[in-house]
Amino acid sequence: MKRYATIAAIALAVLAAGCGAKDDKSKDAGTAAGSAARSQEEIRQEAAKLDKPRPGKYRQVSEVKQIDVPGLPSQMADQMKSTLQKSQVNEFCLTSAEAEKGYRDMFHDVGQNRECTYSRFDVDGGKLDAQMECTSKEGGKAVLTLGGTVAEDNSDITVKMDMTGDAQVGGQMKMTVHVNTKRIGDCQG
Repeated sequence: MKRYATIAAIALAVLAAGCGAKDDKSKDAGTAAGSAARSQEEIRQEAAKLDKPRPGKYRQVSEVKQIDVPGLPSQMADQMKSTLQKSQVNEFCLTSAEAEKGYRDMFHDVGQNRECTYSRFDVDGGKLDAQMECTSKEGGKAVLTLGGTVAEDNSDITVKMDMTGDAQVGGQMKMTVHVNTKRIGDCQG
């Protein structure tokens, strides 16, 4: 199931930010406006509200829409933007077993060795609105917002990342990634 669009958006965001999941019912003092972190069970319950995806072949287009790295020389920034803003197209087969799992457990193990919590994770009629805050052992921090729609045969998700810390050139990086996934037919073989 990890190849479906919402997962891809999260994976891309997590890879860029270097984050992972905290234990169930954990609290993060750095969450937005001091709000309490959502427990993993609350996340699973909200994710279960999303329609299960249909098995089949999918095409996924991922594109970095915006990237801002203050403090990076303009030539390097332009080169970075040129490289990252190219669309990535991927096709994959979602099996019946993967589709049957739905989205209920996909947010549980976002990664390891770093700390992440959701301060917001809401599903309403196929619309996803979430915010995750991550901190690394190295002192970096990332705030990721995810928004868009998820249906049984397509999804359209935008992930906005605001990363700060020594690992980022100039101490800060902002990026917006758009991931669109559509079912294009049945799996072959």
